[in-house]
Amino acid sequence: MDPMRTDATDAAVALSYINETAPVLAIWLDAELCIVEANALAKKLLPGGAIGRNLDQIVVDFAASLDLRDLISRPNEVHMLTMKSAAGLPETYHFRFFPLVAGTLALGSLDFAEQQRMRNEVLELNRELSNLTRQLHLANAELRELHELKNQFLGMAAHDLRKPVGIIMTYSEFVLDEAGDTLSAEHHEFIRSCLKAAQGMKVLIDDFLDISVIESGHLRLNQIRLSVGEILEGVSEMGGVLARKKKVTLVLQPADRGLRVRVDAPKLQQVLLNLVGNAIEHSQPGQTIWLAIDQRAGELVFSVRDEGQGLSTEDQQALFKAFASGRTRKTGGERSTGLGLMIARKIVEAHCGRIWVESQSGAGATFSFSIPLEAEVRALQETRP
Repeated sequence: MDPMRTDATDAAVALSYINETAPVLAIWLDAELCIVEANALAKKLLPGGAIGRNLDQIVVDFAASLDLRDLISRPNEVHMLTMKSAAGLPETYHFRFFPLVAGTLALGSLDFAEQQRMRNEVLELNRELSNLTRQLHLANAELRELHELKNQFLGMAAHDLRKPVGIIMTYSEFVLDEAGDTLSAEHHEFIRSCLKAAQGMKVLIDDFLDISVIESGHLRLNQIRLSVGEILEGVSEMGGVLARKKKVTLVLQPADRGLRVRVDAPKLQQVLLNLVGNAIEHSQPGQTIWLAIDQRAGELVFSVRDEGQGLSTEDQQALFKAFASGRTRKTGGERSTGLGLMIARKIVEAHCGRIWVESQSGAGATFSFSIPLEAEVRALQETRP
């Protein structure tokens, strides 16, 4: 029996295998290189609607130099072709073309050695990624620990500095009050310089203490229901003192002072005094600052408007961040830690509110923040993770 002889049954088995099971692309082409049929794998991997399209519409020709008819005319050679795929990403196959009575059979197979190489590369990259992830977790843990240590040190240092600075302020004020008349003008100025420096240091220490509490995650609100009038009492008194020293007018615009809201009054007053103080420091003598409260849909909006130098768009983007320093200068040469607005933002956000600024360079600025009314606060807290 001739071993090369193939009967109809063997041919049918081979054809069935190619059509249904073989791990190759089998594509039947007519004389015009149009795809007339394909096996199951080709139908799965090639883009939908491949049958009925010309082969050159499926082949990706990166260099626009492929001559498919020339490739088909060389049936004994293997040709590497990149095909469009149903997944959207091109796939490269090794093709051989076999002439048929009424066209051509194209058989394409993946380069399994290349596939294995790519798998190995992916595994190696995955191992490297896992190692980097572990290193990142370790670095993050170390950073968290250092951050906590920094906050502890900052809080301890600021706390320990507060008492001696307070003593310097107290004794400086005592000397000025009790012995001011006996001092020469030069000595009088020395004492005032000491007092001014100590006051600036106290502001810095207080800001550092606030930041250490905030960054450690220990900011807690002691909220009680208060009227707007009670909130404004301390602000108008202390803000008025600062304004008079600078010869600036502080105007409290009419509001429903009986309206009640649930807040941490000292912290909210701290925010208002920060905004009023900033407005005073950026105002010239004779200018006016307006403090206004407006009830809007579900919230109270506190606003502080000044007639100062205003803020550029660039400066506004840097506000409310730690150590932010704009190009505008305080009119009295006052010093700033660059932390006040960040602390204000954190306190407002802890009340489920928001803070913002509206300004143009040379046209003053309006700093505003909103505090939701009680029903809205409860709803916001319930939606927080």
